[in-house]
Amino acid sequence: MNDAEKNASKGLVPLHRHTATARTPPLPDLPEELIIEILLRLPARTLVSLRSMCRSWRNLISSPDFTRKHLRRSCLRDPSLTSLRIACYNRGNGVRYDSFGILSVQSIMENPSEPTKVDYFSGQSYNRIVGSCHGLLCFFEDDGQNLHGFLWNPCTGFIFQSPQISGQAILCGFGYDHFSDSYKLLGIIMENVPSGLEFSTRIYTFGPTSSWRRTDDFPFDHGELTDEPFMPDNMEGVFFGSSRVCTINWIVNRRVVVYFDLDEETYGQFLLPYNNSDDDYFRRMRTYLCILRNRLSICCEYLKARHWIVWQMKEYGDAQSWTKLIFF
Repeated sequence: MNDAEKNASKGLVPLHRHTATARTPPLPDLPEELIIEILLRLPARTLVSLRSMCRSWRNLISSPDFTRKHLRRSCLRDPSLTSLRIACYNRGNGVRYDSFGILSVQSIMENPSEPTKVDYFSGQSYNRIVGSCHGLLCFFEDDGQNLHGFLWNPCTGFIFQSPQISGQAILCGFGYDHFSDSYKLLGIIMENVPSGLEFSTRIYTFGPTSSWRRTDDFPFDHGELTDEPFMPDNMEGVFFGSSRVCTINWIVNRRVVVYFDLDEETYGQFLLPYNNSDDDYFRRMRTYLCILRNRLSICCEYLKARHWIVWQMKEYGDAQSWTKLIFF
């Protein structure tokens, strides 16, 4: 038995000579502005893993404001991120889907033989897509009696959820109000109460401390422009944003656009670009509201004549500025 073994048997442990080293000082606390600037420069997939570092980072990375700034910076660095994306879904019940996903049109065109990558979202209830803005998809999830509003970032997988509200959304819309730098979700809610059906208009501003609040009721009686019964052509409003206005728009009775101003939180309306003859009205079977070249546009399908016309509004809100863009 050598000396080391003898000492060990007696409980004696030799002291090892250590080389003195300077202790590494802890990292200083960085200002929040600097942390935000660093995180904004990281790719979306890296941010997903960083959300688990601490609660403050998770709240920061998950905030709609950070998401918007990160998307803007990412698009400047990589223009391919601005390419068109399509929402695909598995049909559930009517306009509600049990799952849906996002895929890139550019990836399909450039690599048609390769499997297309789809970012899927699957919830526990039926989902109803409301709209999209800045790469974020907004939707309702409801179980038939209650619903939540969701804001989904397909790049990071983050979900921002609103508080629960009773009822079902009949009409709805989503958009970005650049005047207050916030994303807003509007819903005309139908609720079953002891006295019957009750309708109310609610708005939710996505944020960590926000709640649903009531706003002025939707103008089902839409004034002097038409006296016909209320019949919306699109149940999900179309968002239009410019330096002057931020609005959500619905076509009513194929004659009028009713809009909600996200900044002022008021309603307005203007006429669509056709004449008021009964013949013209009944020949026009379908209308589709959309945004083309950053302008509010409408696509009209004339079933009797078997052709389409696309109109574009050159000055938003001015019914005299409707211009016929395409006829085919």
